[in-house]
Amino acid sequence: MSSEPASGDTVARPQPGTADRGQVLTLAGLSALYVGFGMTMGVIQGGFPTVMRAAGMSIGSAGWLFALYLPFGVAFLWSPLVDRWKPPVLTPRIGWIVPLQILAALVVGAVAFMEGAPIALLFALGFLVACAMATMDIALDGLAVDLVEPSWRPNTAAAKLAALSIGAMIGTGAFVALFQSMGWRLIFLCLAAGLLLLALPVLSLIPAERALPSRGEGAASSGKASLTRILAEPRQRKRLILLTFACCVIFPLSGLNRLMLVDLGLPVGTIGWVVGTMGPVAMFVTALVSMPLMHRMGLAGALVAFTALGLLALAAMAAGFRAVSPAAAITGTILAGAAVSGIYVALTARILGWAVGRQPATDYAVFYGIGRLASTIVMIAAAQFIAHLGWLLFYGLGALALVAVFGLVRGPVSEET
Repeated sequence: MSSEPASGDTVARPQPGTADRGQVLTLAGLSALYVGFGMTMGVIQGGFPTVMRAAGMSIGSAGWLFALYLPFGVAFLWSPLVDRWKPPVLTPRIGWIVPLQILAALVVGAVAFMEGAPIALLFALGFLVACAMATMDIALDGLAVDLVEPSWRPNTAAAKLAALSIGAMIGTGAFVALFQSMGWRLIFLCLAAGLLLLALPVLSLIPAERALPSRGEGAASSGKASLTRILAEPRQRKRLILLTFACCVIFPLSGLNRLMLVDLGLPVGTIGWVVGTMGPVAMFVTALVSMPLMHRMGLAGALVAFTALGLLALAAMAAGFRAVSPAAAITGTILAGAAVSGIYVALTARILGWAVGRQPATDYAVFYGIGRLASTIVMIAAAQFIAHLGWLLFYGLGALALVAVFGLVRGPVSEET
């Protein structure tokens, strides 16, 4: 694994110049694809299940639609292929990205003409789209690791969050809000067209990727699977364990709050508006704030700030639920999403450094995928236990766990290599 110049916990502020203009263009090309990725994730996680439930699908059947998220959590299993095999078209990373994005767009376009089709067929097509986008994201993250300079990693992590939040606003907000007025065919055609258009900016990065030094045949097929290598290296193993623990705490604390708002008696329409619009807006604002915050305070300092915001959010949600105050509960829900997003920006900025090496796409996918897969399992389990624990105890335990996360991951986040 290559090393970066040690500079303590501070994050170097990029200096203006030609190299910085190149980094801005790189971020623009990467961010366009992250918008499409966030849009697809939003439709899978919140948009499509909501629409199908409104169309009369039972809650149990609609719940199975969330299984479409599975490829995003296990994509690391086939990520070595993305590092080892060079497509015959374009460049090694972009040669994966563009065809997979086109495939996803074509499948979504086909779904536009399948209104009323058997749910099993729609699920199969949705699973194909999820697999294509999950694999595309592996190559995209690998491209980010390859092209982004160390001093620009915090900017990249924040830009990724901003792009994902814009995509989420489309997938969970606009998709649901406009579905009835636009109709099945038109809205899915618009999604397909959006995926195609968002793939165009990355083509401008082909010269930059071609200029990268070759990792060589030996590096490209370096033997052990990335997960095995990471588990075999004490430092990487520690990082993976701590990151997974952090994800298992922060994502349930933000992902289950819609259930709390339902228990509080808020109308489903209000909850949908908060989740579909205000939540991604808070993520976007967090992305904008996190860049100067990380440059000024360092990654560990930003982690302190966002952890404090998370504790404030938990207190607001607990107080809102206890006092039956929808305003406090909604405010806490929005702040919780912002806090978790900010914490993950700091972690993502460091993962970009941890993944530098022979198989950056594979290593990044392992760090990202294991954490998200484990946190999804914990989230499902936590939802079952809340009925016995109650929301107040859940948030109290969550606050303790959040403090523990800060204490455990602050060191690895502070590392510069």
